[in-house]
Amino acid sequence: MRLEALTLLLIVASLAQLPAPLESADRVLLVRVDTEITMATAKMLEDAFAIAETMDVRLIIVAVNTPGGEINAVKKIMDLFESSRIPICFFVYPIGASAWSGGTYLLMASHIAVMASGTSIGSCQPVQYTGELINNTKYINALSALMENHAALHGRNETAARLFVTRNLNLGPEEALRYHVIEIVADDVGALLKRLEDMALIRVSSEAGTSVWRLIPRGEVGDYRPIEVYTFEDVTGCEIVDYKPGLRITFLQVLFNPMVSMLMLTFGFLFLFFGLQSPGYGSELIGLLLLILALMSLQVIGIEPTIALLFALGFALTVAELKTHIGLLGVAGAFCIILGSLLLFPSPQWLLAPEISMRIRNTLLCVSIAAFGAFAFLIYKVAQTKRMRVKTGFEALEGCRGVAVTPLRPYGEVRVEGEFWRARAEEGEIEEGSEVIVVGREGLLLIVRPFKSSGD
Repeated sequence: MRLEALTLLLIVASLAQLPAPLESADRVLLVRVDTEITMATAKMLEDAFAIAETMDVRLIIVAVNTPGGEINAVKKIMDLFESSRIPICFFVYPIGASAWSGGTYLLMASHIAVMASGTSIGSCQPVQYTGELINNTKYINALSALMENHAALHGRNETAARLFVTRNLNLGPEEALRYHVIEIVADDVGALLKRLEDMALIRVSSEAGTSVWRLIPRGEVGDYRPIEVYTFEDVTGCEIVDYKPGLRITFLQVLFNPMVSMLMLTFGFLFLFFGLQSPGYGSELIGLLLLILALMSLQVIGIEPTIALLFALGFALTVAELKTHIGLLGVAGAFCIILGSLLLFPSPQWLLAPEISMRIRNTLLCVSIAAFGAFAFLIYKVAQTKRMRVKTGFEALEGCRGVAVTPLRPYGEVRVEGEFWRARAEEGEIEEGSEVIVVGREGLLLIVRPFKSSGD
């Protein structure tokens, strides 16, 4: 009897120590994207989604105002949207904003698509940096299928999805709602949550066996046989948590900006060339660092190899500083290590609107021309300085004219630059008072010859 009582007591005690089931927190996470979509955006959303899962939020709202972005980053974010265990609401916001090109791809991959008044989506055909449209059918067909498949996955208009790519279709909120490209029109987050209160997000199986997401009135859930159901009852009372990116994300957002990438590449080559032509100023170190960061930004190398390169360069420069005691090497090494630590701490095709691409190209062109001009001037002045004669010592006397103060047969004395020197005639003899020119030396003895002017 005592054994049974003891066993029962142990079971009760062990059950008491089990964690209570987690209840979904009454929170909504708001993430803002208001620049070009780059790998920095993907890193930011990865971080935001991880925080959302930790907080157990009910909904993630991604408020977007973007001209587009880099295709690999767009595809990665689309995968993040589709694999999220928390519903993703893509909100083209604020009033008058746009989610062109890459932004429209993300809208198609979201669980709930919303636009504010006066906003626009579309222009999804890829462009080059020159602003010219890419008409290669291989790219067009692949991107059309990508857009169309995600539209089908979320029960949206597949024809409009294809036209976004093949015809650069653009839609406002009223048209997008009418053509079943989006589900809701709302002008702010509060109005959006109010519209969602009576809705439910469900995932159902199609006749072909594929999954399809649908946003339906909450009272109609019983008419389906859903695989998953997310309801938004009382969502207007949830706390809205505004996501703030950390220092690392902020740094990556600047670094992955397409304009910054190309400027770093341009200035990296210029500094490296200047440093190789005129060593000792530290330009080659700056150029090498800019080239490493540019290669990372352009995704020729990833973030992790870049961190390794920065640490290796910083270590090498620090060792060189210990050997040379120059000072500049130590500063450069410290900077590389600090930059690598910042990145470590917790040829691309761009989907940009043509006018944005043209603006970036023109800015890069103007800055590059100005930079090349400035560096060419610096290189010219340094080379000119190196060609100047030394102003002190014997080298300053070579080529100078003087006067023979005694006959040189072949030895005698001359006066050059106001000083008397022992001299030897290079050939023959030189009479006293004759004008001479210095042509060489033997120790402290000057070698001279008679000076003949061009008129002689």
